[in-house]
Amino acid sequence: MFEKFDDTARSALVMAKDIAAKFNQDHINTSHLLLAVTGYTSPEIRWHNPPGISPKTEAIIAALGTTADAVIAQTVAAMKYGTSHDDGKHYPFTPNLKQVLEYALRSSMMLGDSHIGAEHLLAGLARNSSGTAGAALLRLGITDAKIHTAIQDSTPPPSPTAARPCAVYLPVGKSIFKNGGKIYPDLATAQAAHPDQEIAPFVIHLGEGEFFDVGTAHPRFSSWGRFASYADAFTAAEKFREVQGADIQIRILVPDVKELRGKDSAGRDVVLGRSVEYAHVKMMSRIAAAHADAVEASGKETAGV
Repeated sequence: MFEKFDDTARSALVMAKDIAAKFNQDHINTSHLLLAVTGYTSPEIRWHNPPGISPKTEAIIAALGTTADAVIAQTVAAMKYGTSHDDGKHYPFTPNLKQVLEYALRSSMMLGDSHIGAEHLLAGLARNSSGTAGAALLRLGITDAKIHTAIQDSTPPPSPTAARPCAVYLPVGKSIFKNGGKIYPDLATAQAAHPDQEIAPFVIHLGEGEFFDVGTAHPRFSSWGRFASYADAFTAAEKFREVQGADIQIRILVPDVKELRGKDSAGRDVVLGRSVEYAHVKMMSRIAAAHADAVEASGKETAGV
């Protein structure tokens, strides 16, 4: 699990140990971690430059209608000083804190994230209602479900040319890689075109930098627009077909990145620049009549062929 922790989560765990020492505790509990996640510090803590609260966590707490200071005040008010003194020994996690870390992992997986950050630790703390940190967050009306929503709202959408899956729909038994296969952008459109056939989803995997291109098919391909999703490309192709009355194609273009290399003033090989060309087609769908009536796998065909 810990290999998935990003810098904000790792810093929070280290800081939690120092906070435990500050309160003379011989263990690390949920309150220590909550204070670390929210940027708590004091003169007794050994950090010369405390990491503070991460910008994303601060934005999430603000979206929940409160502040990090309010969370800290609620947490500190319920804490007590112990009698232990820091002697460099190992600080074990309490059972509740171990559960929080498991919850944080689940939150990361539910949200589709590839890392565990301070924001996921916050969600795990909120879900652990039996811990002192969970109780402090609940007093402020903060739950893990609300944190999940705030995380999703604060996450920027992926780049339209990032590697991504794209769902399309087709009649069962048909292949999008053979002539005659019909593909559609959504279930309703496919069912309307094939009322007596079972419809199944099919996932097209687009690589980094790939996108859908729409244009005339003959005599030579002329691009009219490039789109991040098949649904947008399909809608545009239908509109173009009504105006042009000609075969329209939807293609997936594959980027060909070329590096311009040279030497710097010290004689070392360096990349001076990069150029991107879209000379290859991964898939082509022809829009004719009233719908997509043929899909061809063209491998590495060159554009315009």
